[in-house]
Amino acid sequence: MNHEQYASVVNALFPGGILEAVTRLTGGVSADVHRLDVKMPDDNTTSVVLRRHGASHSGHSAELEYQLLRALHGGGLPVPQPLFVDVSGRLLGNPFLVMSFVEGTTAISAGPEDPRIETMAAVLARIHGMPTASLPPLPSRNDPLPEVFDFLPESAEWAELRAHLRSMADTEYSGPSTLLHGDFWPENLLWRNRDVAAILDWEDAALGDPLSDVACCRVELRYKFGSAGMQRFTEAYARHRVVDRERLALWEVYVASAGQRSMGEWRLAPTLEAHMRREALASIREAGAVLMGQSTQ
Repeated sequence: MNHEQYASVVNALFPGGILEAVTRLTGGVSADVHRLDVKMPDDNTTSVVLRRHGASHSGHSAELEYQLLRALHGGGLPVPQPLFVDVSGRLLGNPFLVMSFVEGTTAISAGPEDPRIETMAAVLARIHGMPTASLPPLPSRNDPLPEVFDFLPESAEWAELRAHLRSMADTEYSGPSTLLHGDFWPENLLWRNRDVAAILDWEDAALGDPLSDVACCRVELRYKFGSAGMQRFTEAYARHRVVDRERLALWEVYVASAGQRSMGEWRLAPTLEAHMRREALASIREAGAVLMGQSTQ
């Protein structure tokens, strides 16, 4: 996109404002994310974030994400404030969302004893405790079966687990409807010191089983901190909300299986991919042992 196109967005959002700079931010492969620095008519400056959907975008529509952020921001959750949405394609060719810019960093580089792991658990529990009546319509995420069979490794090692999963009945979540982030992991949290300044990237949000979010974060923390960080997060979350160990294991089989199947497309460094693949397979083994009654952990 050229400077003039971004300037047209600024004119629509801030009449009389002047676009001073455009900076590309990291935002995944399905959206182009830029920071726009704007000089206002009163000579003050402000910054906003523009998230433009790309051709490969597979998450929620810009309009739905706007409505969701508006509800969450109004409910007091630390999310960027949505400011503008365009789905016509007339301004930038693709739908886009503009939101407030929040200072902070996604980096979390300390070890598994870092207190931010406990903060993450508290924030996730807060998400899961949000009232859902005022939210826009969201998809349901209640059962990892039968989709898990699309992701499980094919080798003979997994035949017993595959057979056990096929024998399971009534795996549909039956608890109260819960808001799910859908992709809760360290890179989607913006930190200011040791506090969460903003929860980012709600394009996979859903309603359903909160343990799907817990399993997602457990696997991601295992990649970074090993099983110690993963367990510390789970213990911290369990101080806020009840954790069904077997149901968490069921979701972990799903999340880790999907991860090991897809990570070849993530353009990771070979050594990092090899490490993550080993940890994903270890997660499947350990969660499978819980489901089959072979684990005493």
